[in-house]
Amino acid sequence: MNADDVIRQIKANTRFFLHDGAPQVAGAAEATQAIDKAWLHRPAAYVIALEDEPEPNVSLNGLDQVVTESIAVIVDLSNRADQRGQEASSTVADARADLFTCLLNWWPDGANAIQGMSYAGGHLVQMDRERLHWQFRFSLKIQITDADGYQPPGDPVTDIHATLTNPDTLAPTPIAFDIRPET
Repeated sequence: MNADDVIRQIKANTRFFLHDGAPQVAGAAEATQAIDKAWLHRPAAYVIALEDEPEPNVSLNGLDQVVTESIAVIVDLSNRADQRGQEASSTVADARADLFTCLLNWWPDGANAIQGMSYAGGHLVQMDRERLHWQFRFSLKIQITDADGYQPPGDPVTDIHATLTNPDTLAPTPIAFDIRPET
């Protein structure tokens, strides 16, 4: 899944991750970058691509495989008003509701998705007297087929020769087809 697509989707639809009307959503290479070097105004969301989980290939003579792609959205919430974390922890529900509105059942363009984005869980990343970080996971099931894999080069088919047999007389009738590429 393309993290940039997820960022654009959240930015276009968020009503929670705003500062002076500007969406506070960005990507990060890893979770520690989002937590240690948070550079957006709170509340903010940092999108991180996670693992892919492939299911076994179900085709005996080709490729037909479902892969679950995962993405994390780490939210950075202010904890200054209540150093016990009670206020920030209650805003986790608001952040989750906003992300649900932005992402659930969304079908990213060009993703070969077999269903829309779904929620995969969330957990506390860290909390201190200034901020709370919570990670939400979302997943997307995609399907890969022969068309996605390596296509060996080959000679183009230009003609076909065959013999048809009349079932009543058992007499063979040779036939040929010339195949001309479209120009």
